[in-house]
Amino acid sequence: MNRIFAIACTAMTGVSLFAGGYGVGLQTSSDQGNGNAIVPRVDFLHATDSKTVSSVRVDATANIPSLGVDYNYFPGKQSGQGFYLLAGLGVARVSLEVTAATAAASTTATVRKWTAYPEAGLGFDFTRHIGLELLYRDIRYHDVDLTVAGFPVSYSFSGTVQASLMVRF
Repeated sequence: MNRIFAIACTAMTGVSLFAGGYGVGLQTSSDQGNGNAIVPRVDFLHATDSKTVSSVRVDATANIPSLGVDYNYFPGKQSGQGFYLLAGLGVARVSLEVTAATAAASTTATVRKWTAYPEAGLGFDFTRHIGLELLYRDIRYHDVDLTVAGFPVSYSFSGTVQASLMVRF
């Protein structure tokens, strides 16, 4: 079944640092027959994180727009119905702002970087219009190093786990 488009409403958590975030996405699906589908997509994720380490408070915000394509396999041989596995590749523009502060000083760094990533997951289409998807997106970022009031602060993350409600039209 070919779909004009789908909207994904996403809740996410970072594997290493980010406590949580949200996202939205648009995708279309092209049935390739025999339970195979190609799914081009565009997504936007937003995440925040705050923690205190050795009297240094670190606040981070990530904005991640991305483009990608997934391959969906439906073991029931009917695209768009029931359980499916997915694997995909994408490219993202990660924008990360990190602020490190002590009682005496504060500094902020903003870094932007293009990165390619793989993803894998599974999903279930309850009806032609409603489905759920759980995936791991391996976006890695290790480029933020700050010094505030003599304390070195390094910030990185690797991967997100995402759960999405899919609404298809």
